[in-house]
Amino acid sequence: MSMNMIEILKGQLGGMVAGQIAKKFGIDPAVLQSGIGALLPTILGGLLKQASTPEGAQSLEKTLDSPEFDGGLLDNIGDMFSTGNAASPEGDAGGLIEGLFGAKAGMIADIVGKVSGMKSGTAGSLMAMLAPIVMSFLGKQKRSLGLDSGGLANLLMSQKDEIAKSLPGGMAGTLGLTDLGFEDTPANVPASTPAAPPKATPPATPSPSGGGLMSKLIPVVILGVLAFVGFKMFNQPAAPTVPDVDADVIDALENIDMGSAPQDTLGLTGADATGKLSEIFSGYTETLQSVDDVESAQTAVPEMQSLNEKLGSMTSMLDQLPASVRSTVTDQIGPMIEPIKAMIDKVLAIPGVGPILQPIVDNMLAKVGTLTSS
Repeated sequence: MSMNMIEILKGQLGGMVAGQIAKKFGIDPAVLQSGIGALLPTILGGLLKQASTPEGAQSLEKTLDSPEFDGGLLDNIGDMFSTGNAASPEGDAGGLIEGLFGAKAGMIADIVGKVSGMKSGTAGSLMAMLAPIVMSFLGKQKRSLGLDSGGLANLLMSQKDEIAKSLPGGMAGTLGLTDLGFEDTPANVPASTPAAPPKATPPATPSPSGGGLMSKLIPVVILGVLAFVGFKMFNQPAAPTVPDVDADVIDALENIDMGSAPQDTLGLTGADATGKLSEIFSGYTETLQSVDDVESAQTAVPEMQSLNEKLGSMTSMLDQLPASVRSTVTDQIGPMIEPIKAMIDKVLAIPGVGPILQPIVDNMLAKVGTLTSS
């Protein structure tokens, strides 16, 4: 399971820090938490949209290389909002917000304001405060994992489901995330808001006469409906036999747009196949990160073998795709695997780990080679 950036960042911004920020803006802490809950996935969604193109991912990588986003901001976040401290992460964030959202920044602040109950101007100021914190967190991950532009795109894509669940209504369309497979909810409604339960239908009042004409007609209507349903059930054509294919493969195939022309941006044709690969490679990353000695290497073996099986299923799936769609997906594999290869070298250099994991790693790289040559 990959990390949940939204929950990690909420943890950084909770407790005493949240109280200090609420006091700074003069708003109720509950309203602040609602605003933070809407803005964190929004900012990450904007970064995901930016990183969905090679040019955007390279621009993001260059920005994160700045010492300003080395993670140091997170280490001092408590002192930053303490009484009497004039420092604030929103400082010169205007350019950051402009580069990320452009002319849509005002619309985004309006949506967040309506969802959270704060003024639009306050939502905009809070967004300018949170954006550098999110960037600092992402910059820290970039450095610790040794990610390049492709690795950043992969990392952000691993957060797609969590972002989609947390975005306020109308935000996915505003950010252009529907092009990446996001579904937009109605405006001004948080994506996670549960649907209202259906209203109970009051029982019909019996007729004083015992039913009259309606009591005679209802059985006739019911029999007619049952006869129609029976006819439809017994006259349906036989369902085609489904070949015995891995469940993940079937799921991916059902979600790929086979009729669209290939695009040069992540998330259009083959987006779901690329998402599946991203999940698998994220699994490799997390598993390798847990290895620091012989015992942890032995513990990682079953998970690595399971991931290898999933990777093999993806090979079978790609063989069934049109060449144009297949090339769109395989173009994303290189950026995904490069940071993992660097991790593999470090892990295998740990005393006693090489003999345990080397065969599994060799099998993984062979499957990657099959994927890229498909």
